[in-house]
Amino acid sequence: MRTIMMKELADHFGSVRFMILLAVVFMVALLGIHLAGQGVRNLLSEGGGAYLEGRSFLMLFTAPGALMSLLAFMTLFGPMVGMVLGFDAINRERNQGTLSKVLSQPIYRDEVILGKYLAGLVTVAILFTALLAMLVGLGLMAIGLVPTAGEVARLLAFLVLSIIYVGFWLGLALFLSIVFRSVATSALAAAALWVLMSFFVPVLGQAVSEAVVQVEDPQNPQAGELAALDRVSRVIALASPPALFSEASTILLDPTHRGSKQALRFSTMSRLDQFLLNRFQGVLSINQSLVLVSPDLLALLAFYVGTFLLSYLVFVRQEVRSA
Repeated sequence: MRTIMMKELADHFGSVRFMILLAVVFMVALLGIHLAGQGVRNLLSEGGGAYLEGRSFLMLFTAPGALMSLLAFMTLFGPMVGMVLGFDAINRERNQGTLSKVLSQPIYRDEVILGKYLAGLVTVAILFTALLAMLVGLGLMAIGLVPTAGEVARLLAFLVLSIIYVGFWLGLALFLSIVFRSVATSALAAAALWVLMSFFVPVLGQAVSEAVVQVEDPQNPQAGELAALDRVSRVIALASPPALFSEASTILLDPTHRGSKQALRFSTMSRLDQFLLNRFQGVLSINQSLVLVSPDLLALLAFYVGTFLLSYLVFVRQEVRSA
């Protein structure tokens, strides 16, 4: 397994498509950190230091900039890394006839699938660790502030969450490369699932919640109606790893964010209750944010483990014939 993993690692880092993908990701990240740094500097110069207390450095990752924030870019285009690394991991070797030759040696099938998956996961971990380290260094130069220990802990937690998120797409692409013999078909299926989960599932959740929950006055919905709408849409959002990753990352990178449930409760409170709650609102600790993010993290882990186990079971039972 180690030999297969090292060979796949060499193939990943030496391939032209990986270099192109790496260049695109780094260029967009550089542009995003530059634009976000300008926004944070302007806010600090205008006296917004008290507003950004405890999260000044993290604003580099959540500030929208000209187009989108780095967090939104990671949510939408992070899956491309996993899909590029895994969409032809098995069917390419099957079409070239090398897979049957490898399996004819004293090598178990689980060693092949584990070696390929671990190689992709190590590549993702190295790529995102280097990217985060580069962005932190550029952020230091952009705003001239050193991140606190709490901000560093949140960035490390975000790094682990990003690796799990991209690892899910890697496992999904690996499964498609096992199921489909054609490389083009597996790539197209992976892209279709990415579009479905990223764009259509959130819209579907909103449409289904509005169809299931009857709101008497759409202009002035009641608290119970808003809670029911949020409950239905969140249940459907569980089928969308991008939605889970976006909410979990927002909670980790924004110490004042308390999730959609807290925002819903706040919007249905009276003005007196909102005033009393604001008096006791502040920056959350990393432990409190981890408690809030635990449901989304567990759901992502379920997707992550489930796709790999599915790929493993299908591959070890699949018939491989020599070309």
